[in-house]
Amino acid sequence: MKKDVFLIKQAFIIPVLAVINIILGLFVSGYDVASQRISELALETPSIAYTHRILDIIIGISMCIFAVQVFKLVKAYFSLLTIFAFGLTWIFAGVFILTSPLHDIYGLTNVLIIIPLIFVIEYREVLKSKYFVTYSILTSLIHIIFF
Repeated sequence: MKKDVFLIKQAFIIPVLAVINIILGLFVSGYDVASQRISELALETPSIAYTHRILDIIIGISMCIFAVQVFKLVKAYFSLLTIFAFGLTWIFAGVFILTSPLHDIYGLTNVLIIIPLIFVIEYREVLKSKYFVTYSILTSLIHIIFF
């Protein structure tokens, strides 16, 4: 059981590594965090590019582990599929650079928009919080606006 909890909590590394990737962009001359895709960092100097790509792969693996572990607890099939798929897009983003059509697995990153809504549906019996529902719905709306 401790291993299962650890494998779920390891997902806390995801936002930390994502922020590190964003911070890397602040040190690249000519890169604009607001107007450019974060994936463009993989086209920069080798030290930045490889660090960025390795972090993407670690993030993706962490998401896939999280998806499987949460599925073991709740048996939420759509959450498993969407989170795992989103994790795969991060792995592919680390392996294939932006110029490759496999970079985001042909638009699979769009699944990010529905993940919070799927959580609301599949976890409503487990996470009985109005804050959770509101936060999840707002997160999906923000993603829609962003995209």
